[in-house]
Amino acid sequence: MTNPDVSAVRDADRIVGLLEAEGKGPGRLIINRFKPELVRRGDMLGTADVLEILAIDLIGLVPEDEAVLVSSNRGTPAALIEKSRAGKTFHDVARRLLGDDVPFASTDDHDGLIDRFARRVRRGERP
Repeated sequence: MTNPDVSAVRDADRIVGLLEAEGKGPGRLIINRFKPELVRRGDMLGTADVLEILAIDLIGLVPEDEAVLVSSNRGTPAALIEKSRAGKTFHDVARRLLGDDVPFASTDDHDGLIDRFARRVRRGERP
C-alpha cells in the first residue's frame, strides 16, 4: 500500500524490490488517499505514473475520504460506514483478493506528472 506521492512511491519501490529479492513477489498494490484533483493540478502522481514506476498489479485505488477520519475517531471500520467511498473500495479490494472480477471505479486521473512530461517530449517542448 502506498500514497501517490513521490517519496511514498520510492519507498514502495524499495519494498517491491525486497519482496522480489526474497522470492515473495509479485506484490499487489493498493494506492491510498487518492485525489484526482491533485493529479490534474500536477501535485500528485496519477495511477498510470505509480503503476509505471512499481510495475505490479493494482488491486485497489482508495479515494481520500473524510469518512475514514470519522470512522477512526468513532472506533468503527470505514468499510461499515454507509456512503463511504473508501469503505466501498475496501470491500472491492477484499473481493479481488478472493478472486472476484470487480471493476475499478472511474477516477479521471489521466493527467499525471509522467503523462504530462511524455506529452511535452512528444511535442518537442522542454519538460
